[in-house]
Order: sequence, then C-alpha cells, then structure tokens
Amino acid sequence: MSCTSSSIATPLLRPAPTGPISGPSRRPGPGQGNKEMSVTRFTRREARVLFFAFFSVVLGLMAVDFFNPSLPAIQEDLSVSQSAMKNLIVFYMIVLGLAQFFYGSLSDTRGRKIALLIGLAVAAVGLFVGYTAHNVAVLNISRALTALGTASCTVISRALIVDTLDEPVKLRKAFSYFSMACQLSPSLAPLLGSFIGAHFGWRVQFLLFSVAVVLGLIMVFFLMPETHPESEREHGGTGKVLAYTTVLKDINFTSYSIASALIFSFTIAFYATAPFAFHALHVSPIGNSLFYILYSMSIVCGSFFNSWVRWGPRDTYVRGLAAYLLVFIVAAFADLDGSLLRIGVFSVALGFTCGVMAPLTLTLSMTKVETARGAASALQGAIKMFFTGVLMVVFDSVDIGGFTPIVLVFLGFGAALLALFALTAAANRKASERVGIPEKQTS
Repeated sequence: MSCTSSSIATPLLRPAPTGPISGPSRRPGPGQGNKEMSVTRFTRREARVLFFAFFSVVLGLMAVDFFNPSLPAIQEDLSVSQSAMKNLIVFYMIVLGLAQFFYGSLSDTRGRKIALLIGLAVAAVGLFVGYTAHNVAVLNISRALTALGTASCTVISRALIVDTLDEPVKLRKAFSYFSMACQLSPSLAPLLGSFIGAHFGWRVQFLLFSVAVVLGLIMVFFLMPETHPESEREHGGTGKVLAYTTVLKDINFTSYSIASALIFSFTIAFYATAPFAFHALHVSPIGNSLFYILYSMSIVCGSFFNSWVRWGPRDTYVRGLAAYLLVFIVAAFADLDGSLLRIGVFSVALGFTCGVMAPLTLTLSMTKVETARGAASALQGAIKMFFTGVLMVVFDSVDIGGFTPIVLVFLGFGAALLALFALTAAANRKASERVGIPEKQTS
C-alpha cells in the first residue's frame, strides 16, 4: 500500500509541502552554503522523532499488504470462498478509515505517544488472533482489530513530523523522506510475506508480525519522546464537529476526496486481487510479489513525474483521467492473461498513473480550504479509506480467474472518476456564475 496521498487525522499546525523536494531550489550565494546546510541538518531529537515517524508508518502500512500473497493459501486451508477472502480487505479498509477519527482525537487530548502505544497493543492482539484462527469469522475479527490498531500508525506518524519541525526547509526535507518511507511498504511487505508464507505457512506470518509489533511497542514506550505536551492539547469536540460539517459543504473537497478513494482502490484492489489472478495463472506467491515491486516502483516514478511536470494540478488531473481510460481500454482488449510481459506493462502503466494522480486529489481537495485544515485532512483520510473499503465490495461478485475481470472493474471505476469530475466542473460553473468568477479559478 502506498501513502503517496495519505492524510492524517490530527490538526496540522501548518500546511504540509508536497512533492519530493529535498532542499532549496536556488543556488546559495557566497557564504550561504554552510548556513543552509546547518538549517537542513536535523538535531539529535528531531532525528529520533523522524525515525519513529518513518518506522511507524512503514509498520502500519505493511500490515495491509503483508498477507496478500498468501490469500489463496488461506482460502484453501480454511475451505472458504474467494469472496470471503476479499471481504478481509473490505473490513480492514473500512475500519482503518473510521478509526482515524478516534486516534486523531485521542492524540490531541492525551498525546501522540499514548495513542500510538494503544494502537500497537490492539494491532498485536489482532495479529495473534489471526495466528490462532481456524475459521474465516475469527480471521475477520483479527483483521478488524489489526486495522483498528494500525490506524494509529498512519495518523501519528505524520503528526510527529508536524509537531517537531518548524523550519519550512526541514519540513520539505522530512516529508520527502517520509514519502520514500511510504514506498517501502508496497515493495517489501508482499515480498517478505510471501517468503515467510511459502516456507513456514501463513499462520507464522501472523505470529511473526505480531512479535514485530510488540517489539515496536516496547521501543516506542522506552525511546520515543512525546511531541504534543499537555500545554498544547485540546479538550472538547464541539468545534471539531462544526469544522467537519463546514468542510463537507465544499464541493471540491468532497468530490476530490471521493476521487481519492477511487484512485486508492486501484492500488488496494491490485494488491488484493492479483494473488488470485496469479494463482490461476500458476505463478508462485514470490513471483507475484515481484510484480508488486514493479508496481510500487512505478508509483514512485509517477510521483517524481508529478513534481517535475509544468502543467497545473487541474490540467494534469484531466490528462490523468484520459490516461486511466486509455490504459484500461487497451488492457481490456490485450488479453493480459496470455503473457506475463503484458501484465508487467499494465502494472507499470497503472502504477505510474496512480503515482501521478494520487497527490493531485489531495491538492485539489484542499485548494479552497482556508480554515480547519486539520479537520479537512482528517476527513479526507477517513473518506479515502472508508470508501476504498466500500468500493472493494464490488469485487465480491467477481470471480477472479485472471486479470481480465480486474481490468473491467477498473474500467468502471475510471468511468466513475470521469463522471465525478464532470459533475464537479458543472457545480463549479454554476457557483462561478453566481459570484461572477471565471470557472477555472473555482476548480
């Protein structure tokens, strides 16, 4: 799972920069080089906080993709339907989305450290329950508990950075590293998971991950500093409820947040359904994970392209919509199942386009949000995760015997993205006519 467009459920103290910017773009003048280097050099305390931010986000996101290559083996071992296995992803994403509100509020009132400790403890219990599962009902409970716990990782990780760093240059540098850390999950999690599953079985995957989370919990307890002291904590939730309702009335925010769920569902569905397609094509779980790495690296390349391209966000988004439809239409007629090379090309094209589009939905959804940016960030993340889980229900009625059914569902999602954009543009046009502002300024 990539967090190219992930958001947090805690109030941002300042707008977070986007793009893989690692430092000042201007060449330093005489005598300025050493000064700028000292500004971008992190202190020992800042480096410690950043370590825990990167560690927690990687640990939290790995829990999504770590078990995907073993889904066919779990299906056979528990003698359940393919639909029951796909429901594991649905439950996980819905719980992950809703739980962000809980940890956002908890960390604001009680501190970041206690929120992360509680989340890791819940995740460890959920993973151990998965190790003991002998039927799909217990496994569903396991995944729900794991999602409830790991939601703390995705929420707290970015909050740690925002709490600790004040200088814009340091923030840009930290978030560029943060983005790179996010990309480790989609490439490493399936590869490690498939290796353990192939040699020791899927139950050992749950056990070892549970042990890793417990070790992480111990490390956080003894070594992670608290970045949100008592004097800065918030009490009372009336203001937050009002902020949420205000943000939801913004048509751009709501529509592009739903679009972010559609785009995120491409990646989640690829990771969740590809194991069944590869299993039908007699490709091993380890071979499957190699395609995951290819897809993940394509997302990284798309993210870099997005920071390099000179088009505006809206123009780039329109081109991305066209690219999605082109990729899915070509793939629908290309007989992907007949060639692993064609599957690889499709993986690269889809991953690259998602890498370009995912950050744009965050940018476009937040463009006109001038107040309550923290509430907007929380709500955007919750909408993305929750509706991704809802969209995954579509795959319950689809038997995955190859990549063709996946592509056809993706084509439907692409058409929905286009329709959503058209409705948003029409709403913006009407709004601009009422106030006499050119439509392009409102979309």
